[in-house]
Amino acid sequence: MLDTPLDTVSKSLLREGMAMWQALVTDLAGWASVRTPVDPRLPQLSGDISALAGQLETVPMQPCAELWGGWIEIARECDVAIVIIPETDGLLTKGITLLRAAGIQVLAPTGTAIGLTADKWATAKWLHQNNIAHPDTWSLERRRNGIAERHYTRSRPLAAGRLDPIFSDFPSSGYLVKPRDGCGAARIRRYDELKPALASMKPDEITQQYWPGRSASVSVIASSEHARVSILPAVWQNLEMVPHTAARDSVSTSHLSYQGGSGPLSTELQQRAHALTSRVLQALPGRLAGFVGIDLMLGENANCDAVIEINPRLTTSYIGLRKMTDENLTQRLWCNPDQATAINVPAESVHWNLHAVVT
Repeated sequence: MLDTPLDTVSKSLLREGMAMWQALVTDLAGWASVRTPVDPRLPQLSGDISALAGQLETVPMQPCAELWGGWIEIARECDVAIVIIPETDGLLTKGITLLRAAGIQVLAPTGTAIGLTADKWATAKWLHQNNIAHPDTWSLERRRNGIAERHYTRSRPLAAGRLDPIFSDFPSSGYLVKPRDGCGAARIRRYDELKPALASMKPDEITQQYWPGRSASVSVIASSEHARVSILPAVWQNLEMVPHTAARDSVSTSHLSYQGGSGPLSTELQQRAHALTSRVLQALPGRLAGFVGIDLMLGENANCDAVIEINPRLTTSYIGLRKMTDENLTQRLWCNPDQATAINVPAESVHWNLHAVVT
């Protein structure tokens, strides 16, 4: 977005991106020399960042549509690179692939895992194939020549077909239509019934069962040097269902809006969230490195819990997690200790809002 007018950039992407960037470079500079590209139009140097001048080198980027060459040059003299990019339009996969092709070690999962998790349709099929609880999901099949009727494929095996066979006995908890490669709650809309949700779905979207429960998130840090994985404390994601005040289409009732989060969860909920996370990590192909975020829905009991999506990158929850411990969590990227992260705050005591303000 360096060549995009600043006033047209998504405010939520800007807030969350700046919050993650400031938290990450602050913690990394506590034990390493950090080099980071910056957009010269943005006010990067907060009080915390300014105090790190000796350990932090910022490199202004020039306005351009393709910044990968500049990123590669900045990273060439670094031991490792960490990238945080939205999955939209395949940008996360492209950025990591280009840096790795230039011989730069990127702390991120392998390409297979990134491709699998960056596409929500591929994620849904993979989770069901591995018997990991996940909402039923539909995708729009490509049209065959001469056939105008819409056909749909369901993520559960042997459930592919036209609308009528998949419509009969499905629970009426509602349905979400979302981008296959979206990040956060952007462009997610809710429908009360399956048929209009499917009818509204575009080729680059999926329709998904609205899973009852409360949205949670678990962050994972994997050390590339020692192949150790740390599962950090689970936290809540505050996702608000915002009713439509004006008709965006004829039948969608509301859309999702990210409002921040809180944590850590209570002991029982932590155990449930970590159990689901462990199943995902055991099944995920390739070798893990860097940050991974797993979004869950925790229901009335453990039998009602489900994995919603997997993010092969740092997520916004990190700005709250770093306030729950005296440990510098980024050190686990390089030398991951055997012991779990020591949490020094009570349950539900750390909160952050949509403006990334942590209390």
